[in-house]
Amino acid sequence: MGSTVVDTKAFFFSTDVGFVRTDITTVVGYDIEDIVHDKAISQARAIAFMNLGKSIDPTKPLAARSIPSSWLNNEESLEA
Repeated sequence: MGSTVVDTKAFFFSTDVGFVRTDITTVVGYDIEDIVHDKAISQARAIAFMNLGKSIDPTKPLAARSIPSSWLNNEESLEA
């Protein structure tokens, strides 16, 4: 990948499944390889959230229902 990150900002907000972190990243040199890579990560996160939604038990505390990988800043957390 030939892109370079020039700026990143993180925002946290609360949801019914716990806190969610959203990163806004400014990138230069973004190419087709970056698009395919980011699409794969996006799909993996969507599947993780759908699986979490299926297993939610409303009697448990909110913290127990959050996705641990959402707090990490690496792609390896999606493989867990």
